[in-house]
Amino acid sequence: MDKNFIININLAGVDAAGGGVNIPEGYYKGTVVDAYQATNKNGGTRIVFKLSGFEGYASAVRTTSITIPNANTKDGLRTVWRAAMESMGYDGAQLDSGPLQLNRDIFVNRPIHVHYVPGDRDQNIYDEIKMLSPSAWASGKAAFKAPATSALGATHAAPPIQAPPIQAPVNPLQAPVNPLQNGMGGLPAAPAGQTPSALRNMLGIPS
Repeated sequence: MDKNFIININLAGVDAAGGGVNIPEGYYKGTVVDAYQATNKNGGTRIVFKLSGFEGYASAVRTTSITIPNANTKDGLRTVWRAAMESMGYDGAQLDSGPLQLNRDIFVNRPIHVHYVPGDRDQNIYDEIKMLSPSAWASGKAAFKAPATSALGATHAAPPIQAPPIQAPVNPLQAPVNPLQNGMGGLPAAPAGQTPSALRNMLGIPS
């Protein structure tokens, strides 16, 4: 046991453990910021991808990996690699040209399209990151409903429903038509051929 140790360490540019950014499930565009080869527990090898620059969570960093195919690899793994390469913007003409020789420069600083599902470290559930072709990503994103509290949900929240304009009610109490409005002095009009004086005499009204 050595209690008189001295170490050299550089902590510049990294976040404190446990203080990472939480990202809700969703479809995100990001960038491959690093790539390196690592060894699987079963002795195989894989390429590890570090991803960042996600929409609404630019400072977050997430890691995923894909096992490197070999001569005995089934097509399932090769389809995963195909999706990853298309996710980074490589097209059919480039990918169908024959065997590919890939290195770190092929991946780093490339755009990436992913479907991200957060894990739960307390339950030993890892994050799930699927690299998708741009077309598959667009279809999935169009059908996905992000939580309203997430950056994606806030960005794509439905606009408020506008109340219909209030119509002025029709007044059912229209002023009645005065049947005497054509008479003289509030009296009905004289019948045709009869003078107003004759009508007054008939009604007993002094002239």
